[in-house]
Amino acid sequence: MPKFEVDEDVARLVERLANPKPFENLSFNNALRRVLTGLMSGELKPQVDLNELLAESMEIVAESQPKKAASPSALDWVASVPELKTKRGLTNWKAICDHLHIQTGGDSARRRLQTWVKANKPAWPPVPETGANQP
Repeated sequence: MPKFEVDEDVARLVERLANPKPFENLSFNNALRRVLTGLMSGELKPQVDLNELLAESMEIVAESQPKKAASPSALDWVASVPELKTKRGLTNWKAICDHLHIQTGGDSARRRLQTWVKANKPAWPPVPETGANQP
């Protein structure tokens, strides 16, 4: 029999829909069985507004999403640099740094490249900032 991993927010929603009596200790399986049986038979009249429940679940999902800004496209930047646009394999910031022999250590390759370009190749287009750093 297959086993499924269930997120905590889904388990909370099933528990709310199962509407256990005070001090009733339902397993997730029993709560889900109660909800599905009630829905299929038409007996389940949730005491919870389903629209409110959906909004709450969407809020939980939104809070769990990372707030990290996407990195700008390395390919777009390489295409704007005449000396690099004909080179193959420069598909990400680390590959560009490796090609230019820039040591990144534990820092962001894009930030290291940005500093290197300002100091060594000021005629090149500037390395773009992330969405979080742009004005």
